[in-house]
Amino acid sequence: MLKAIFFDMDGTITRPHINWQDLRQRVGVPTGTPIMEYVESLPEPEQNRAAAIVREIEFAAAEQAVLNPGAAELIAQLNTHPLKLALITNNHRQAMHHVVQQFDLHFDLLLSREDALLKPAPDLLLLALKEFQLTPEETCFVGDGRYDRIACEAANVTYIHLAHNRDEPVEGPTIYELDELWPHLTL
Repeated sequence: MLKAIFFDMDGTITRPHINWQDLRQRVGVPTGTPIMEYVESLPEPEQNRAAAIVREIEFAAAEQAVLNPGAAELIAQLNTHPLKLALITNNHRQAMHHVVQQFDLHFDLLLSREDALLKPAPDLLLLALKEFQLTPEETCFVGDGRYDRIACEAANVTYIHLAHNRDEPVEGPTIYELDELWPHLTL
């Protein structure tokens, strides 16, 4: 029986909005290197400058965020069930809170990169499991990216992929719109 659903934010609750190529260029991140891993590897003055650029771009995206179709309705409907809901993002806390407040979304738990290691590490998911006192089998995670999938595999949490392109190959449970989530849930 499902007791909690974890959601990614960017690309899942909100439409993908950040121009990652521009962000990588502005910060100077080499191709193939994760952005925050690169930022954290810099010496302190450069790290502070790079982190400020990342936060600025993320917050601007949060201010301009648009919900994915059906996101507000889905969260509201899920809140009528005896479920715990968590928003788990690699974004920073201020941007996450802005999105939640802007769209009046209710989650029982909000976790950002300030709370634990970023996805693809499973740490944020494991922290949510600990906070809710649940096992991986009692939860699922809805996300739209490779890091979401890898984190779920490492935490042994069922992953449901929100695909943005019907032509991309699917692997495991996949939805194309948030309102397609219901058949994947055992409530």
